Amino acid sequence: MQPVGLPAPLHQVSNPVDGGALRVLGSGDVAFQAILERVRGAKKSIEIRAFLWRDDEAGNLLGEAVLAAADRGAQVTIHKDRIAAVYEYTGGNKQSFFHKRVDPVRGFQAWLLGAVYRAPGSFKQRPNALAERLLAHPKITVEHNRKRFDHSKVYIIDDRIVALGSMGVGDNHRHEWIDVMVEAEGEEHVARLRERMTGHDEFDPSRGLDFLVHSREAHRKRSCPMISHRLALIEAARESLTVEMAYLGDRRFTAALARAVQRGVHLKLVTADQADVLGATNRATCDMLRRLTGAPENLTIVLLPRMVHSKVVVIDHRWSDVGSANFTALSHGVYDEINLYADSAPFARALEAEIDAHCADGRIVDQKLTWKRAFSGLEAAIVAYQARRGG
Repeated sequence: MQPVGLPAPLHQVSNPVDGGALRVLGSGDVAFQAILERVRGAKKSIEIRAFLWRDDEAGNLLGEAVLAAADRGAQVTIHKDRIAAVYEYTGGNKQSFFHKRVDPVRGFQAWLLGAVYRAPGSFKQRPNALAERLLAHPKITVEHNRKRFDHSKVYIIDDRIVALGSMGVGDNHRHEWIDVMVEAEGEEHVARLRERMTGHDEFDPSRGLDFLVHSREAHRKRSCPMISHRLALIEAARESLTVEMAYLGDRRFTAALARAVQRGVHLKLVTADQADVLGATNRATCDMLRRLTGAPENLTIVLLPRMVHSKVVVIDHRWSDVGSANFTALSHGVYDEINLYADSAPFARALEAEIDAHCADGRIVDQKLTWKRAFSGLEAAIVAYQARRGG
């Protein structure tokens, strides 16, 4: 029996989406170049929601494309979260594209993260003339001075195309990390996304294509409608689950995955061998999954030598949940998140093929994992603190 309050089981969903309206843009430079071309081709409008935007080659290429679009008359809106500045100061080249003034709070956080995760080097910021031109341009609005808690990564072009996923703007995402970006084409999909972001309608899996959203402005404080829907998607799996996930640790998702394995679902979980942050938590979660289920043959955990930053779930080779939300408490009630849901077998198969390609140099876990328990405790404390402060 389906639990009260959760969406109908997926096998009851009809009206699958035409696969032609959906595309998997892929990962790395392939996905980055696809997004860059969309921005370069924009005629009327561009809207970007960016959690992280580094002042490196990738960040400046995107900045140049945005400036050129504005110069030819496109109206540009950029939502850039100040919360992410600490990660810009800590990772990559430690240069933020927009946040050039390091305030004491984020400076201390960056220093602490750098010390814990051994990221040496100075994060003293260098000026960027291109960023200044964007900030001063009459056709460009940049919202970057407040803590938005907006973790989404979304590009809306001419109110006709929406691209989203896990990729931040930076050379590490472009060249080193594994991310997954997808694209939906059609004015009706962009309109539906805006409707969901403002909270004017509920998630509806019968639509075939919809958006799983948490919005701090639209939803009640300390509530997150998307978590019940995402858990329901996992509970509805009958044959297979393919999960490629950057960050784990929310025990509600760990338990849901364990239940799926115990009822015979083939679960393939792909994550990084050593994540940039929450690495100990990830390994502890993988080990907990093996212990909870007894590590049967229908559980496969693949650890990759590169950082996995994707957030993808594919259910029964047909239904997909892909976007910016991790399996963490921060993604369910603290951060604003946007995921795309699709009922499309061709799209689901394309996502599975993308993930399979990532696994070429991975290793399958066949024994107990080790991790530094002091680190997992510190990571849990940091997440708990951020969730308390942000929720």
